[in-house]
This record gives sequence, structure tokens and C-alpha cells, in this order.
Amino acid sequence: MIIAHGGNGPGSAELEMVRRMNARGVATLLFDAYEMNGFQYRGTSLFLTGTTNESRQRMIFKATLGAYDWIRQNARIDTTRLYIHGLSNGGSVALNMAAVVDPAHVRMVFSEGAPSAGIGMPDQIRVPLKMVFGKIDNYGGRAADDWMHLRTDPCVVNLPAEGAAPGTAQRCSLQVNPTAQGLSPYQWGEQLKAEGQPVEFWFYDEAAHGLLAGPIDRGMRTYGSGPTASQRFGWIGASSNAANRFVADLTKAIKASYP
Repeated sequence: MIIAHGGNGPGSAELEMVRRMNARGVATLLFDAYEMNGFQYRGTSLFLTGTTNESRQRMIFKATLGAYDWIRQNARIDTTRLYIHGLSNGGSVALNMAAVVDPAHVRMVFSEGAPSAGIGMPDQIRVPLKMVFGKIDNYGGRAADDWMHLRTDPCVVNLPAEGAAPGTAQRCSLQVNPTAQGLSPYQWGEQLKAEGQPVEFWFYDEAAHGLLAGPIDRGMRTYGSGPTASQRFGWIGASSNAANRFVADLTKAIKASYP
């Protein structure tokens, strides 16, 4: 399983995914796209609030695509049973990876807590995609019930990523229809499902953003600095029951994809 981290770099949720997957016999590859690009960690102000979703996602997508290419050339790895998981900005990266990977290598992609803003969402996917959301995921929302899966953002906050498949960012971006409103992740997924594409939604009670991030923390986040700074809801984590259900569902889906 290739794990694409969120906008704040590899954190507790990604490390817990590694631990739980390894315990169930799934090898994992977790990397730090910031470190790979010469950034030294300086705290949340740089990685979470000092850069845009699309810039973080473009960087993480490039690193994830590189990891996928590297794995396919590694003789020690069974390249017919690959999986990709991504959280938050990594979730947006993961759903875009579902449009460029070869089904001969990747069995399934898991996109968790993907926001609507960033590098866009592809028009066609090539492998089964599970869209995972906590039912109380309001991360970055302006209100307590500004749920991640239903949130839309103006097109101006989007930019396509190099190497990504064509999708919403070709019609809704900083350069194209910037004042229009984009699709929510749920709207996008339902459109693909209506076309017969292999998208499935997994929703979890007692869960916010990052199901493996630990107990639920109903905190706030500050985005930006100075007079333009604004506070947003930032609920993260999940109950132990929700986290366990998620891992059980992951394991079941992976095993079911074996020949």
C-alpha cells in the first residue's frame, strides 16, 4: 500500500495506518513529500496554513506518482497487488491516482477525507475507488455542519497537476471559470457512479477527519496570518469503534480483491 500523506506531512493517522496494515500482512510505503523536495519542517504555519491546497496536492501527487513508478520496477515487490491510500490532501491525490494507474498493478484506491479544492477530480478512473469520510468531518469548514464531502469551493482555488488525467480542473480553475463554484467530492463521485464507474462511498459514524488520528478532537484551526487570518472548524479523529470498523473494511476489501 502506497500512502499519500495529508497537507501537514506524515502524521499520527498515516503512521497508525502503517502500523495497522503491517500487523495485517500488508506492506506499506510512506514517504515525506516535503522532505523529498528540500523542505524542513517548520510547523503547521508553513505546511497547513502557509500554502494552498493545490500547491500541496501538486507536490504530493508528483511524489506519489514517482513512488508508484519506483514500485513497479522493484523486483522484490508483487506489482500485481498494489493499493493506494491517501488522507485529506493525500485523499485528493489518491483519487487522481485512480485515473492514471494501470489496473494490471493497482487493485484499488482508498481516498479518505478528500477536499473539493486543489488539483481537481478526474473524469474517468481506471480502478475501483473507495471514497471514505467521517460523518462529522468538517475540517476547514466555516460552520460546524460544513461537511467535507458536501463542501464546494470556488474554481479560483484549483489548478491542474502535471501528469494528472483530465478532469474538473480543466473546466474549473484559476484560469478557467474562476468565479464559478466547483463540485463537491460527493457530487463528483455520484456523477461517476451514474456513468457506471467503480466508485463507492464509505461513511462512518463517530468519525471526523482522519479516522486513525486518535480520539475525536473538536478543535479549531487558524488559516492565514495577520488581519486576513480566519478560524475554521477542524474536527479530527474518530472513536475506537469507528477506527476499527474502517480498518476491518480496508482489510476485507483488500482480501476480496485477490484472485
